[in-house]
Amino acid sequence: MQNEHHFQSSGDAEGKLARQRPEEEKWSAFAHDLEMLGRQLSELPSHTAVLGDHIIQRLDAQYQTVRNRADVWKQTTDQQINELRKLACHQGRDAQGAFSDIRARSKATAFEMWERSEPLRQGAQDVGEGLVRAWAELRASFGKAANRISSSDARVSPRPVEEQVPELPKEPRERATTEADAAR
Repeated sequence: MQNEHHFQSSGDAEGKLARQRPEEEKWSAFAHDLEMLGRQLSELPSHTAVLGDHIIQRLDAQYQTVRNRADVWKQTTDQQINELRKLACHQGRDAQGAFSDIRARSKATAFEMWERSEPLRQGAQDVGEGLVRAWAELRASFGKAANRISSSDARVSPRPVEEQVPELPKEPRERATTEADAAR
C-alpha cells in the first residue's frame, strides 16, 4: 500500500508565508507539518517486514483522521470568519444608515428651530432699529434744547440775585483757602 499525502510544495509555502496574516501563517505551518508526516507515513510501507502491515494501516488511518479533522476545522473556522465579516459589514451599514437618519433628523430639527425663531429675530431687529431711532430723536431734542437755552440766555437780561442759581460749594481745601483769603 502506497500513500501520497501532499498539501503543497514547501517552496510555495515559504513564499506565501511572508505575505499572510498571523493566523494564516500558523495554518500554513500546521499544513507543512502534516505534509511532512504524510511523507514519512508514505515511506513506512517499505518497512512492513519490520513493523507489520497492521501497524502501518493503523498509523495511516489515524493520519487520515487527523488530516480530515484539520480540514474540517479549517473550513469551519473560515466559514465563521466569513460570517463574522458579513455581520460586521451588515452592522456597519446599519450604523451608517442610523447615523444618516440622525443627521437628516438633526438637519430637519435645526431648520425647524430656525423657522420658529424667525419672529424672535425679527423682533430683536425691530427693537434695535427702534433704539437707533429713539437715540437719534433724543440727540436732536437735546440739540434743540441746547440751542433754545443759549439763544434765550442771549436775549434775556441777567436774572436778579434771588433767581440766580447758587454756586456749588467747592472742595474743602479750596473752601479753606477762600475763607482765609476773605479774612485777609
